[in-house]
This record gives sequence, structure tokens and C-alpha cells, in this order.
Amino acid sequence: MKRFAVIGDPIAHSASPRLFRWLADRLGLALAYEAVRVPSGSLASVLEEARGGRWDGLSVTIPHKRDALVLADRPDPRATRTGAANCLVRAADGRLVAHNTDVEGVTAALASHGRSLTGSAVLLLGAGGAARAGALAAREAGAARLWIANRRPKRALELASAFDGEALPLTVDALGPVLPQTDLVLQATPVGLDASEDSPLPPGCVLHDRLTVMDMVYRPLRRLRALTAGESHGPALLGILEGLPAGLPLIAALIDRDLARRQKGYGRADAPAS
Repeated sequence: MKRFAVIGDPIAHSASPRLFRWLADRLGLALAYEAVRVPSGSLASVLEEARGGRWDGLSVTIPHKRDALVLADRPDPRATRTGAANCLVRAADGRLVAHNTDVEGVTAALASHGRSLTGSAVLLLGAGGAARAGALAAREAGAARLWIANRRPKRALELASAFDGEALPLTVDALGPVLPQTDLVLQATPVGLDASEDSPLPPGCVLHDRLTVMDMVYRPLRRLRALTAGESHGPALLGILEGLPAGLPLIAALIDRDLARRQKGYGRADAPAS
């Protein structure tokens, strides 16, 4: 049986275990998937457990995506470009290979709603691992403009420098002039992970009726209602979207590879030697 887990802190909000159990049942796969809380400072020891064979792969969420890339044994090119990893796969030799599927998740989720980053003016909220994926997605797609706002201005500046963006403080004075020019907001802060109705934007910010908002965190609807509540302009949202759960494209690729091997006869008693 293949064993996987999603690791982070907090982790109780994650729908990944339910999603992958459903997927395994539908496809008849011997696959176990659990959620494991990993506090800050504990990641290195957990990855040693993975190298030892406890799991075949890990989905990585807040706050470990950047550290996961550093601690992995080998990164793929996309993870290196992003500067963060949301998936770790244990190779046959026990080494952990870092991947990032968040970039694909952003573009695929937008495309499924008829939206694109190409030529768009993008406001990115946050500066962590998910935000780095949003920034790379915007740059790879050819976004016309990229603003990056964070409550810690130094981190916003660091991310903006890495992805040719413009750093902003997360204040109404800074965002007020930018929001009317924005086509797409990417919400990549941890606000909402605790099921609160807090807004990722400061009070006084108004969203216009041509805007698309993509929330990269679970439970977006309640939070975005809080985000717009009480504003006299009554902004409407064209789209409220969520990214793909971490690891789904990678798991799909592994399933495709396994099915291809089965079609060639590998894994059966009469299979040719490899």
C-alpha cells in the first residue's frame, strides 16, 4: 500500500485526506493518506521519517513550503523557480524529491472559470509559499502588472524583487489607489485557516464589480463576504475560486505512470524483467 500525508500547522482544515481516500476508492488503489500536524521547528525530523519509509510522498502546506524545498534532497525545476515546494516524493533510494504543483493549480483553476493571468493587473496578498506560486504563475502567464502586499513590508519587497513585482504595505492607503486598476486578486495569506470570517484586506478597501478574486485558502466564501461586508459601494465579485488541493496533479501523474506500467505488463508475475 502506498502511504501519503499532508503536513502543516494548522492542518485540521485540510480536505486532502478525504479527497484522496475518495480518489483511491474510485480507482481501486491501495492508498492511505493522513493529515499530520508538524509545528515549526519539527519539519527536519518528520522528513527523516519520510526518508525512512513512513510515507511514499508528502503534501506540504503552511508554514513549511519554503523550508521543504531547502531540506529536500533534490528539487525539480519548477520548485526551484518558485522557491517553495508543496509536494515531496520519496525516490527508490530514499531521497526526497521536491515538486511544486501550486503554480499549475492557480492557472488551471482560473482557466476552468474562463479567467487568465495573461495581460491582467494582479494584486497578490501574502508573501509565503503559496504567494510565491501565485507570483510565478502571474509572471509565466505574462501578467501586465503585479502588486504584492503583505503585513510585513520586508517580505513583500523580497518577493517583489524575486518576481519583478511592486511591493506594497497591506494598508488601505496603499491599496486604495491600486484596487480600481486591479483585474485579479490572488488571496494567499493564511487568513481563514481557522474558519474565522476575518478579511485579508484592511477595513475601507472596496472591490469593484469587474474584479475576479481567487482564494488559495479553504473556506473562501464566508471570508470574502466579510471582506466586502458593510462597504457602501456594494462590490460584486465575478469569481470566487480555489486552487487545486496540494499534490493532486502530482498524484494524478503517479497514477498515470502506474497505469502505463501495468499496461506494459510490469508488476505481474509474467511481466518482463526490468
